[in-house]
Amino acid sequence: MSDAQCADLTTAVEQLAWTAVREMLQLQPDAGPGSDAPDADLRQMWLAALTSLLAIRDSADQLAASAALSAAQYGADYPAIGDAAGMTRQGARRKWPGLAGLSDERQRKLTWWNRRGDQFVQCVRAVLMASEETSEQAPRLAALRGRLDEIEQTSPAQRLDVFDMALVDAHAVAVGAPSPAERTAARAKGLLAALTADAYAAMNSHSSLVIREDLACGTDDCASEPIVELWHPDFGHGPVSACREHAIEALGQPDIRIVAACRPDVALSVFAEAYGEG
Repeated sequence: MSDAQCADLTTAVEQLAWTAVREMLQLQPDAGPGSDAPDADLRQMWLAALTSLLAIRDSADQLAASAALSAAQYGADYPAIGDAAGMTRQGARRKWPGLAGLSDERQRKLTWWNRRGDQFVQCVRAVLMASEETSEQAPRLAALRGRLDEIEQTSPAQRLDVFDMALVDAHAVAVGAPSPAERTAARAKGLLAALTADAYAAMNSHSSLVIREDLACGTDDCASEPIVELWHPDFGHGPVSACREHAIEALGQPDIRIVAACRPDVALSVFAEAYGEG
């Protein structure tokens, strides 16, 4: 930034701080550091100005972190972020860790959304229509309805951010209650669980939901490689790993759903085969 731009920015921040001072102290619009007021009143104004300026600094730090995150998502690396922040690459990495690779993650997310977004939205609609709004489920369903509205109303550039939260809410709804007795409704809920598992695997994020390589199939004496994790109310505190054969077999039972997958599209292919659609 040029010296003139920096000076203009400083003036704008100062004006913002004094606007906050007048609101905090309920002063007249013309009250300020140059006003003819008693020393005690001016002292109170300057203390309020200090409070306001430090709050502005904290807000600016939060906005700077958000800007660094967004820049990384759009392809900026640490040298570029450090240069923009007036620090070294190492300094930027210490200040804002975890930004490396976000551009690749965003691209994976965009690729998945372009391939499966319409299917995801249609599946969410089907689940919402078929779900019973019990006292436990009502908040989850309301949250998911809100996410769906946001997806449909936001611009494509903002849609991916909304999609992150929609996945969380969709996952909660998909595994949060027993499957409906009606087969079509049960299929929609199972498909939504498989779609969220596929999305997390495709994006290579939320590692706690992605199967680990050292796990084995949860069926006794099965040496086959596990490819998904299954959830059922009777399983206890965690999901159970399953190979393809045992996953397909298990999905024939009520309330069992896929909640994680070891790689993209596995969850959907297992689900399709279990429902005779493969």
